[in-house]
Amino acid sequence: MTENHNETEKKEALSPQSKYYFRLASHFRVLVIALTVILCVFVVLMYSAYREEITVENLRYFLRYIDTRQAEKAATTDVIVYDEIESIVRFGVYKNGLAVVGYDEVQLYDITGEAILDLDQTNAAPNLISGERYMLVYNIGGMTFPVFNSLKCVYEGAYTYGIGCAAMSDEGSFLVSTRSMEYRSVVNVYDKDFNLIYRWNTPDKLVMASDFRDDGEEFIIAALGTERDGSSFTEILVCERGTEDKKAQFRLADEMIIRVAYTNDGGYVLVGEKAIYYYNEDSECTNTVSFGGYTPTAVDTTGELTYFTVNKNLVGSNYALCVTDDKGKILYEGNVAGEITEALTMQDAVYLLLDRSVLRISYETGNQIERPIETNGITLLALDEDTLVCCYADQTRILDVGATFFDESQGEDAP
Repeated sequence: MTENHNETEKKEALSPQSKYYFRLASHFRVLVIALTVILCVFVVLMYSAYREEITVENLRYFLRYIDTRQAEKAATTDVIVYDEIESIVRFGVYKNGLAVVGYDEVQLYDITGEAILDLDQTNAAPNLISGERYMLVYNIGGMTFPVFNSLKCVYEGAYTYGIGCAAMSDEGSFLVSTRSMEYRSVVNVYDKDFNLIYRWNTPDKLVMASDFRDDGEEFIIAALGTERDGSSFTEILVCERGTEDKKAQFRLADEMIIRVAYTNDGGYVLVGEKAIYYYNEDSECTNTVSFGGYTPTAVDTTGELTYFTVNKNLVGSNYALCVTDDKGKILYEGNVAGEITEALTMQDAVYLLLDRSVLRISYETGNQIERPIETNGITLLALDEDTLVCCYADQTRILDVGATFFDESQGEDAP
């Protein structure tokens, strides 16, 4: 009782200014206790909800960027120079970084040009498949396939016979097509934890292409077969995880499908030798865009956007370019003068890598903006909607879309 009375006397003896700071300190003490409780609740809830996502690899990836030097490296570099790679064979984008596959190495660079992954890997004729979770490298005809995250190789599978093709979902599921002594094609499907969850095989058809829906719950297989009269066909199988029954199964007569891709709404696009076919989520063909009897010099699809080029002249380098959306609607159709090395389709424009320049063509207006670059570019990729990369054998140049194509000092649009 005496101590409380003394404490009260001390508070009453404080000056008005001291009383103010005393109350302020009391409020901050309450705030600290409340924030501590909120933090504890937050940690418990996050651990309960995302327990599977909290891994040693993710923590290492997070801690890598808690660095006092990051403020100095906030700006992107203009050039990424590869580390001791003698010959480049494949490029790709993974986790907003540049994946570079050489004959002897697999490397991953961030936007600052720093190599965040550098592993020895023998690659004779590799393909690079990437999703949001993993990236997969396999040699065409090879018998092993390593799977990487941004830190290391997390899984490596092996077969007795060569690999034909592979596909990966953003969720982490993936499939690999190989063969066996009894079957011409064997498709193995793995979940994100590398468990074999599905297998499909055929004794007489060759798997040409495949794709996963982003959520990993559905995938397409395009397998080439031959009729008794010698004509070819492609069998399309739409499969769902967890069931042997096919969601859809049909044939395209006298056609070889070389590329398949899902659209965002669950439909899909099939790229053949004669035309491009567009399907809705119920596997109903809603549109077809023909190549007009010509053999495309280049063709590819992301599902959302598809392009092809044809050379209608026996001589010369004038190419007809066509870009469509996910429903087959033509967004752009016109002629381009120059040898096209690579085409990159974006939401508002298509970018063409030519011998000495990059050409941007707007879907809405058809306006063309051409910017000079160094010669011998290999491919053109998009890190995001505002950043392109032009890849060379010894380095990659980063192009800011706004600064490169819309800086007034660079010149105006040319219709």
